[in-house]
Amino acid sequence: MAKTHKSSKPRSGDALTRIESSRWFTPIGFLIVFLALVVMFGSFIFSDMMLHGSDTLSAGFFFRSLWVDSITHTGGLPQWNPYIFGGMPYIEAFHGDIFYPLSYLFKRFMPLARGLGWSLFWHIFLAGICMYFTARQFKLGKTASLMSGICYMFAPYLVSLVAPGHDGKIFVTSLFPLVILFIERGFEQRPLLNFSLLGLVLGAIILSPHAQMSYFTLWAAGLYTLFKLIMLYMDTRKVTPLIKPASFAGYAVVIALLISAIQFYPGYYYTSHFSPRADVKRGWDWATSWSMHAEEAANLVIPEFSGVSANRPGTAYWGKNAFKDNSEAVGIMTIFAGLIGLLCAKRREKWFFFGLSLFALTYGLGASTPLFQLYYLIPQVASLRAPSMIMVRFYFSFALLAGFGLQHVLAGKEEGQNQVKRFTWAVWGLPGLMLLLALLFTAAGRGMLDTWCSIFYSDAARTMIGQNVTKLDAAYYNLPGIRTGAWIGFLLTAVAAGSIWLYRSRSMAAGILLVVLALPVIDSMRFNGRFIDVVDPNEVFASNPLTDYLRAQPGHPRTLNLSQPKDDQLPYQHIDVMVGYHGNQLRWFDDLIGSIDLKNIGNPRLINLLGVKYLINETDGELPPDAFGDKPLSVAYTLGKTRLIQNDNAFPRVYLAGTFQVEPDRQKIYPQVLNSRENLRALVYLEEDPGLAIAEGGAADDSCWIVSRETDAVTVNVRTASNKLLVMTDTWFDAWQVTVDGQPARLLRAYGALRAVPVPAGTKEVRFEYYSQRYATGKLTTGLTSVFLLGIFGFYLVDHLRKRKR
Repeated sequence: MAKTHKSSKPRSGDALTRIESSRWFTPIGFLIVFLALVVMFGSFIFSDMMLHGSDTLSAGFFFRSLWVDSITHTGGLPQWNPYIFGGMPYIEAFHGDIFYPLSYLFKRFMPLARGLGWSLFWHIFLAGICMYFTARQFKLGKTASLMSGICYMFAPYLVSLVAPGHDGKIFVTSLFPLVILFIERGFEQRPLLNFSLLGLVLGAIILSPHAQMSYFTLWAAGLYTLFKLIMLYMDTRKVTPLIKPASFAGYAVVIALLISAIQFYPGYYYTSHFSPRADVKRGWDWATSWSMHAEEAANLVIPEFSGVSANRPGTAYWGKNAFKDNSEAVGIMTIFAGLIGLLCAKRREKWFFFGLSLFALTYGLGASTPLFQLYYLIPQVASLRAPSMIMVRFYFSFALLAGFGLQHVLAGKEEGQNQVKRFTWAVWGLPGLMLLLALLFTAAGRGMLDTWCSIFYSDAARTMIGQNVTKLDAAYYNLPGIRTGAWIGFLLTAVAAGSIWLYRSRSMAAGILLVVLALPVIDSMRFNGRFIDVVDPNEVFASNPLTDYLRAQPGHPRTLNLSQPKDDQLPYQHIDVMVGYHGNQLRWFDDLIGSIDLKNIGNPRLINLLGVKYLINETDGELPPDAFGDKPLSVAYTLGKTRLIQNDNAFPRVYLAGTFQVEPDRQKIYPQVLNSRENLRALVYLEEDPGLAIAEGGAADDSCWIVSRETDAVTVNVRTASNKLLVMTDTWFDAWQVTVDGQPARLLRAYGALRAVPVPAGTKEVRFEYYSQRYATGKLTTGLTSVFLLGIFGFYLVDHLRKRKR
């Protein structure tokens, strides 16, 4: 056996060598994997449906519709979302990929329901291309690089993000290989060009705009840059050569922040000062929520192990999270080839990427490991959640290691008995493990699960997920899928190991290794299909008689959907709702409604104050007629089993008040709003004196009404014979500028969350206009940085063309 490996060497005339030397090798290779991707997404591509994504249906589609409507009708971006949570900033509060350049065409020039799905499809394909060129930068051959690209593109981690509709994560994952590519190139040649390109890619990642994934990207970029600097020092034993690349790496980060300033600056300031994430959404429990657990970690070898929360027979999620609609699995073939690269390839970079994968795995496990107590000390980790997001670094590392492994198989030879043994273990070790697991789960599946739970999940038999159904019952239900996954894992790795062994023993030409390229595609197509589904957008978002009725009501009343209080499908129909689905709403409104638990949304005083004139509930859900005040509730509309309840106690959207009480601490205002017996229609709670003598009482014809409401401006006409407070029950935010009869006026915060304006007697018009200086500064910064980068890229392009002419 040893002699066999010593002589195993690709023959110069091998068919694969000749094919790989063709300029068509890479295009044909990616054409084949593209067709496989088309088959996998066939239910979407060959239909007029939209890709199903839970967050897309709940909020993403509505957020993008605001973008499309504003671009189409005004030519500009919306600044304010008036439909949910009393109104909230559109750009500052992050409403998806507002400025992300690679999704622009899909939203702008395609029907939105289709464009969102096509954007995800092409980004998954782009992920493979970016990974291929990154592997090539590491001097891998085309076949090995294609292996890395395929493993990256078809990984369950990436494809499964379609199911929850986590497009920002997909965008970051797709572009991340380019970060490593340009760091690597920047250390080799043209540092100004390559680190400028690095800054551009990092900026696009920040604009994704998934702040947490972007932060993790900066960690990985910083760690790899540090690794490169250490290696450079070890090669030169001098500090001076380190200064230039280190400076350019810092320059790239600055460029990234400047090019993304249009979103990053106002968004970062908002989340630091105005969002619930600034205070309540932080801490140990928050940071470790939605961690991976041992069950999800086992998915690395058997992707079916923990199950997923999918509406498909034969699968059930039984891990420790509340539910799981995606997977952190990377694919058994990626692990197989990656282990060969780790154990056998003579590349010093492999140790960095192995270390990065271990860091990602232990961080992703959150509180499941004591190491997270150390990771928790990293700045901002306390305000991050779902540490499992970092697993993209794990699967990137193993996809690259997989390329190292296949390159070693193609070009290497084992010298010495120890290397032969290591190669033998690398090739046959994982198939042997998978065979053992397959046999154990087949022969004693329940016993295996009982043993697992006794070690890792002692509460499984006591954790109820339904009537008389425990997590352990769900594990038993998932057992057939675990057995199947183990056997498929064995078959795939055994076929790969056999193909490699036949090639290295000179029994087969290198063309046999094309089988190894096909295996991760086959594995992906059989497993990842569970995360790809379609839905008819007309069934979800089309108007109906009930929404038509609500849109026709004057005065912009709000609606509270008691059956789905977080749903954003009503706002898509331009219907204002009391709450909604976002998570980054203004902190003072969030405090008023009872934070993440929405514990105050049933409070009658709050419902009336926020102008909730309509409530939606089921026909079998009864509300007391006097639940919200003296005026009885009535049924305004019935559609099937859904009733629209009219609440005539609700306050108008704008009204005049003649008394106020000052309480500087807004937290002390909320109990008064929710529990006191004061008439909120007459008494306004303020945090500062209005600076105008407000008169009690008033003329019988004192009144105010909204005459126009645009996305970023509201005009109110006023008739008053005495000084009053004009109250608008929309959320207060410092970017709103107010004028009274054309003159600048003070905008006060009322009831701890809403707006009030002191209006002198005789006032005729009050106008609210949205203007964010932070956004304006960020926009200017991005524009100037773009011009700077265009100048650099233009210089190198001209220089390149000039050299070609010589």
